[in-house]
Amino acid sequence: RFLMINKSLLAVTLLLSILFLLSADTTAQRVRLRSQISPNCGSSSNLKFADIYAEGNTAVMGSYNCRGAFIFNIADADAPTLANWYNPIRTGTASTTEQFLEAIVVNDRGYFGSGNGGGVYIVDLSNPASPQLLGVVNSSNGNAFNSIHEMVVFEQNGATYLIENFNGFSNKLLKVINVTNPATPVFIRDINPTETSWVHAMHIRGNRMFTSGWGTSTTRGRTEIYDISNIGTQTPALLGFIEDPNASVTNGNSMHSSWTSEDGNYLYSAREVGGSAANGPSPGDVRVYNVSNPATPLLVNKVTMNDLGLNAVTPHNPVVKGNKLYVSWYQAGLQVFDISDPATLTRIGQYDTYQTAFFEPAETKTGTLAGEPWDIVCGSVNLQNSVPTGYDGAWAVFPFLGDDRILIGDLASGLYIVDVRQSTSPGKNVVSDFDGDRRTDTAVFTPSSGSWLIEQSSDNALTGTQWGIAEDRVVPGDYDGDGRSDVAIWRPSSGVWWINGSSTGLRVVQFGLNGDEPVAADYDADGRTDIAVWRPSTGVWYVWQSSLGLRILQWGINGDKPISGDFEGDGKADIGVWRPSSGVWYVLPSSSSIPMILQWGTSGDKPVFGDFTGDGKADYAIFRPTDGHWYVLGSAGSLHAIQQFGLAEDVPVPGDYDGDGKADVSVFRPSTNVWYRINSSDGSVWIRQFGNSGDRPTPSSVNPQ
Repeated sequence: RFLMINKSLLAVTLLLSILFLLSADTTAQRVRLRSQISPNCGSSSNLKFADIYAEGNTAVMGSYNCRGAFIFNIADADAPTLANWYNPIRTGTASTTEQFLEAIVVNDRGYFGSGNGGGVYIVDLSNPASPQLLGVVNSSNGNAFNSIHEMVVFEQNGATYLIENFNGFSNKLLKVINVTNPATPVFIRDINPTETSWVHAMHIRGNRMFTSGWGTSTTRGRTEIYDISNIGTQTPALLGFIEDPNASVTNGNSMHSSWTSEDGNYLYSAREVGGSAANGPSPGDVRVYNVSNPATPLLVNKVTMNDLGLNAVTPHNPVVKGNKLYVSWYQAGLQVFDISDPATLTRIGQYDTYQTAFFEPAETKTGTLAGEPWDIVCGSVNLQNSVPTGYDGAWAVFPFLGDDRILIGDLASGLYIVDVRQSTSPGKNVVSDFDGDRRTDTAVFTPSSGSWLIEQSSDNALTGTQWGIAEDRVVPGDYDGDGRSDVAIWRPSSGVWWINGSSTGLRVVQFGLNGDEPVAADYDADGRTDIAVWRPSTGVWYVWQSSLGLRILQWGINGDKPISGDFEGDGKADIGVWRPSSGVWYVLPSSSSIPMILQWGTSGDKPVFGDFTGDGKADYAIFRPTDGHWYVLGSAGSLHAIQQFGLAEDVPVPGDYDGDGKADVSVFRPSTNVWYRINSSDGSVWIRQFGNSGDRPTPSSVNPQ
């Protein structure tokens, strides 16, 4: 049946959003947060921490506006602990402590490089809780720099070497020092690069070293390739260099750091661009070079934040392990790419560590979102948001402990540990999947008896349990992270959540007040549903993130319909509301400070949750009871479907019932207890009577009530 579509329904009236930035990936992230730890160093700065490195069960993190180095025990990746805050007072001073920008651990030795004049401290970490100083490498002991910005430590021919740069543009030399005996370091040589300005970082693969040249605003920077075989006795030989000649690409390269593919034939180089240039015609990017012949390197690809749909200033550090490229991308957190084809970057996952600084928190902004409709953005100085130009968020990544223990270092919030093993697997079904087969199960709650009846899609087995009373709201979700939806209710009169964990059993939590709306979802991407409520009277969201703790913010006004969904595909549920009076959606994405705002629907419609296109992102969809039509706008901004299916009395219950990764159009008819759906996999219609009079279908719990 063909329909004339009302123009106002299709009008996307505000494009101050990242909705239409088509990214280089086609699947949502499959990166799961395992833990996060942020030591209290007494600083209120957003630039507290620096580099991250690990060996075995010990991780070390450097400092920026904090001081010293942080040593973590990560034997339990789900509950890391701070083993020691190594914060020595510099010898010969009364109180000077070190800004250890660099932190490395190799063979139970920590190498902590000071950016404020203290040299490199070499520390015995065989007992991480009690580090012991072995020696300091500085200008008077090893002819080294006192202030370093980056360094590498490697072994060659039975010796341990340190290569370091200076922490500033005034000196472009690299120093090579034998630190086999930390107490008596031996200066080997200076390397004087042909780079015009400064070498920011060094990467070593086998006997080749790759530098990252910074350049100037008018002079091309150079990324040089050296043969460092027998570095203890032979001067490194320059094999070739990268110098992008086209000024339309960029003036100074600002090559920040780089990493090669496992075979050394490709180089992934991050170009760091901040300030006003970040929003210019040449934003920061990751560039891919074929360096199989170092004398003639070839630029074969580059990816910018615009290509990926990121709201972040610039990439920072790229690291390769196997067929994956990991990039710490400041406000966009960790970005993970498949490089099975080394010249092509296919994003397969991300985890954003940066907490969006959109407006002041908690309940201090009452009335901010009361405008109709566009002064949600334009009417308050607190909501004037654009692409960031400063440096915040993910600074470093360390992937060498295994795919289940990827370390991320965030400037403000410290150490994160994530699991990327499911990065290429289908996503979890969050809609009433009680048997964990990634298919929505047919299930009902009977208020009169408080009983649940579930038909498992994996084997058609019926299961039942008594859980709740008549007033309760059903809130099934995977609260214990085992891949199966748990039977759960929220009791409005007391604000108590009663959760029957499929792996963990009973959990009772008081969270919320009478009049609140439950909005349970996974807001921190740790694989567990978070307890959350939205308070209509104030428009405030209260989210108890299972790994990251309490989050409170205002989003919406009284009369709005709250809806949580992963609209940007980063694995985290985004906070959103739909305004019945105007049909406008307001979504605050978890990985961006730019809201998604568009009109889709009219008064009387019902907003529904679902990924109808199968791209791993929630779509904008409404069910119109007056004529039984579904209108679905895909996450990329294009019309996906208009489908007539249902009657005025029907309850929309979309979910992925057939397991193809797409939400199926489906309704439950209360008068007959009949379920109707259209399977997206083959277009077949499924009809089934399931439930009794007065029953509530549990898949409807993800939709506004």
